[in-house]
This record gives sequence, C-alpha cells and structure tokens, in this order.
Amino acid sequence: MATIRLPLKTRRWVGLTVTVFAVTVIAAITSTLSDRLGSPSLFTGWTLFSCLILLMLLGVRRRLPFWPLGSVSTWTQVHLHLGLFTAAVYLLHAPAIIGGGKLESTLSIVFLLVTVSGFYGWFISRTFPAQLTAVPGEPRFDRMNWHRSQLASTASELANGLPDTSGDQVLKSFYHESLAAFFSQAPSLGWVLAPGRTRCDRLLGDLKSMERYLPADRRETVEQLAALIRRRHDLDRQFSMQWKLRSWVVIHSCLSLALLLAAVVHVAIALRFSH
Repeated sequence: MATIRLPLKTRRWVGLTVTVFAVTVIAAITSTLSDRLGSPSLFTGWTLFSCLILLMLLGVRRRLPFWPLGSVSTWTQVHLHLGLFTAAVYLLHAPAIIGGGKLESTLSIVFLLVTVSGFYGWFISRTFPAQLTAVPGEPRFDRMNWHRSQLASTASELANGLPDTSGDQVLKSFYHESLAAFFSQAPSLGWVLAPGRTRCDRLLGDLKSMERYLPADRRETVEQLAALIRRRHDLDRQFSMQWKLRSWVVIHSCLSLALLLAAVVHVAIALRFSH
C-alpha cells in the first residue's frame, strides 16, 4: 500500500492550523479554570513542562536521521510548530514576559533565549543552504584553513615573482602593505557574525586604481590578484555561514538543556509550596 505524502507547503499549513487550534483550546481551558477559581497556572505549567521535554526529544530525533521514523524535514516541522505552541503557552502561563523572582526571571530569560535561538536556527537552516551552493567551491568546514593557505601562497608567488622595476614595485608594495595580511589572516569574529563586501570592494578598488601606474603586461597579474581576492571573499562567506550553522546547534542545545534543568527546579519548588 502506497504512502500518501503531502507536499511540504501543505504540511506547513496543516501544522500551522493544528498549532493555532491547539493554542485556542489551551487558552479556552485556561480561561475556564480562571473563571471557576481553578488553578490555570498549574495547568499551563505542566503543559509547558511537557512541551519542553517533547522539544528536547524531538531535537534528539532530528539528529538521528538513520532511525526509520519519518523524514528529517517532517520532524523539523513538528519541532517548529511545537516550539510555536510552547511559546504561546508560556505567554498564557507567565504573568509577565520576564518573571519577578530571581529563579523566575532567570527561567524567563533562558526561555526567551531558547525561543529566539530556535527561530534564528530555523531561519538560517532555510536560507543558508541555498546561499552556500551559490558560492563557488563549497569547501568543507574542516578544510577552510588549507584553502586559505593555498590562496595566500598563490598570491605571494604572484607578487614576489615580479621583477624589481619601478612599476612593479608599486604592485609589490601594495601586496605587502594590504594584501599579505588579507590573505594570511582568518576573518575576525565581528566579520564572521556580520559579513560584508566593504573590505573586498576596497581592495579591488585600490588594485584597479593602480593599473595606470603599471606596465601594460602587468594587467594580467592584476586580474589574477583580483580573482584571488574574490575567491578569498567567497571562502570567508562560506566559513561564516558554516560556522553559524554549527555554532547555532551547540548554543541552542546548551540553552535548551539549561532551560530544562531550570524548569525542573521551578516545578519542584512549585510543588513544594503548593501543598
């Protein structure tokens, strides 16, 4: 018997519809408990705690693709919509976005960090793969330093292989003053977090502007150096995106574990003082 598989867009709409319906049901139950002098905070608290455990389990499942329990994309959608549902339940549970006590405020901040990092991870996991394939080369993350050293060696050979004529000295000086550091150093953390083209465009512009001081037969060398600058920029973009994808997994996982531990303490204290 063939398995019916819905298109991804349809699954997203189904998931969103189910999420909105579930939030509506929880909100209605919470309102009813409040009107009847029940304990809505206890109900939403246990719902929230259960969701956190499920999210942790779903996160583990997503990283074990060899288990024959549905595709990774399906579990990612489940994780996303359960995360949306959990955020909505948190708003119903907490009297304020940031709690008043030390434990409550810490728990609130960690929860918000987990939520923000989760949606950030969802965003980059949807947008970065297409950008990674658009950048030429697609080098492996563990080979980035090797690729940098190869580009640096090629640029050094080009510049240092020039004769000691007055025109060539201009290009040599530019290499040693500007390009040598560019090719030999890894991108800064600030650039990795917020990459841009300013550095690359400035070097290309400076290289272009000195063409008039060079002999006509050095135009090819200038073009080769310009091509190396562009390749190094593309390599750094690859590094930035791959670093973010890898770092996000570690940060989100650590925050999620801290949130679960803090939630366990919060539940224990709430149960202790509820009796």
